[in-house]
Amino acid sequence: MLSCLEAIHFICSKLIPPEVIDKIFDVAPIEEVVGEYVTLKRAGANFKGLCPFHDDKSPSMSVSPSKGIFKCFSCGEGGNIFQFIMQHEGLSYPLAIKFLAEKYNIEIDEGQIDVDELKEEARIKDGVYACLEFAKNHFYERLNSSQDGKVIYKPYLTERGINQQTIDHFYIGLSGTQRDHLLQEGIKNGYTSQQLFDAGLVKKINDDQGIIESNLRDTFLDRIVFPIFSVSGKVLGFGGRIIKKDTKAPKYLNSPETVVYEKRKELYGLNVCKQSIRKNDAVFLVEGYMDVVSLHQSGVDNVVAASGTAFTEEQARLIMRFTHQVTMLFDGDEAGVNASLKHIQTLLSADINVQVVLFPPDEDPDSFIQKRGSAAFHEYVNDSAKNFVELIQEVKLGKNPSDPIQKAEAARLVAENIAALPDPLKRAAFISETSNKLDIPERIIIEEVNKFRINNRKQKDREERRVQKANTSSFSDGPTPGFEYQPNYETRNSPNITDNKNYQEEEILKTLILHADKEFNDKITVAEFIFNEFEEEQIWPISEEYSQIFKDAYAHLKEQKVLNELYFIRNATSSKIAAEVLSVRHNLSKGWEDNFEKFVKSDQENYKSQVIENLNYLKLKHIDLLMKENQEKLKVAETDEDIMILQHVHDNLLKIRQKITDQSGTVIS
Repeated sequence: MLSCLEAIHFICSKLIPPEVIDKIFDVAPIEEVVGEYVTLKRAGANFKGLCPFHDDKSPSMSVSPSKGIFKCFSCGEGGNIFQFIMQHEGLSYPLAIKFLAEKYNIEIDEGQIDVDELKEEARIKDGVYACLEFAKNHFYERLNSSQDGKVIYKPYLTERGINQQTIDHFYIGLSGTQRDHLLQEGIKNGYTSQQLFDAGLVKKINDDQGIIESNLRDTFLDRIVFPIFSVSGKVLGFGGRIIKKDTKAPKYLNSPETVVYEKRKELYGLNVCKQSIRKNDAVFLVEGYMDVVSLHQSGVDNVVAASGTAFTEEQARLIMRFTHQVTMLFDGDEAGVNASLKHIQTLLSADINVQVVLFPPDEDPDSFIQKRGSAAFHEYVNDSAKNFVELIQEVKLGKNPSDPIQKAEAARLVAENIAALPDPLKRAAFISETSNKLDIPERIIIEEVNKFRINNRKQKDREERRVQKANTSSFSDGPTPGFEYQPNYETRNSPNITDNKNYQEEEILKTLILHADKEFNDKITVAEFIFNEFEEEQIWPISEEYSQIFKDAYAHLKEQKVLNELYFIRNATSSKIAAEVLSVRHNLSKGWEDNFEKFVKSDQENYKSQVIENLNYLKLKHIDLLMKENQEKLKVAETDEDIMILQHVHDNLLKIRQKITDQSGTVIS
């Protein structure tokens, strides 16, 4: 039975012409695809960057342009461009192909993407993305073409200083005025009530009733809507601003969480500002959509907002992919000050350098730059920017810098933020600055910082135990879930060890990826030799994880008459292990070779013996399986003749096993 990934690959291989997939590989450099999501820096022939698939503090992901693969040496993720898009965008293999084909203007017949064959979650996501794209275009057209848009809402934006070019750039739109306007338009355009609900575009009128047309209403009514895009430019949701003053409705309304939209993981404006953030190696963090739009229009285009939520660790990590320099621009009123203080610690925990600019109480970044222009804005930011020590000192002490109670509170708040810093050198520097500014001995600040660090550690430990307890609650006994025995090299290759992973098949697959097209002898390549052995010895790999990879590779070899690493990189089922095999984290030092006179042979020199050795281990694995099957038959044998035959089979298998182990020098029990 095919695994899910194998089934998807099989479906796609039947539907999508190989030349389309090859063309995507040829026109979409992996460093460009990955670079849309992560800032990459040259490291020799490769690039390095922060891995987007785990909490990466220092660059652990390598991208190889020559091989077309990425590999994280920390969390283990790896593969080709399709694997990267699948993992990052949450797409299936066919939809990842479609995603990149559209991005690089490669024509692909919609009939070749058989979404009906995909699993349920992928179908739901595909429907949600389609609904959101439809809504984005519908809202945009309403703002620009409807009577309400022309007479009321566009004049409002014009009054706020927003021009048509900016409206077009951010795809600002207008929701309907009737409670089911978008619902009816969506149904008219072929979308179901369920899809519109899953996309967060409509909501229930009565929670106790089902998702039926009569029980649904639009999420956004009478609002200017700002599409929220992923870093790659896919619509995830919307933020809506009401302009009527005689209403009790909230000023801003955001899309609910959906299968594609999690507020805590997104930043408004990042999709259009990421290149500028890279170029400036800095980002401005603001509170609202209008601040982003207005600053961008005025030439300050390295700016993002937190999508109407409290700033989160996930958003901090998202910023880290592009820069470590953040300047927060917040209103100078009490709400703005409190918001900035909340955000600081989250950013510091991610090892991001933070400065804060507070605007006058009657101003925000949008109004300030509209009134005074970009030159005055930059001058004000440069003159007013403070680090967190200076900000807390100003906010807490104000006009009473000598007040001992206020000074103690300020010191304690500063110490709490210093404790969040992962870098000990930065902690030492800020402790020294705090001591000087607040006139408190360093040892007192250090003691307070250490208290917070201990409390933080305890809190983190409690959270980890809570998560672990939740994960293990369904297990009554047995080994701790998540524990995996990792044998050493000898154990991994020993056929006597019971292990869920088939290391023999894995090792021979790695050898095949590395050396498939190399010469084994005068007549055949390594790949041909391995597959000939499979056929003659009847030792075809049988594991669910690897058997289909070998079958696909054999079929390709027979059809194309060649098999090499490029095939394994581009093949959907093998690209991840190919990335693992072909990504070398460390190379042997030239000095080692010089000092030890090349006593250490490389894989390139040893590959023929590796082929023989790995085939022998695979044979031993198959013999063990045959012996186990034979033993089971012996247990239920009813006649002396059957027992004698089965015992004879057992003896022959032992002899063959002994012969192989003698040849390979393996010690067996």
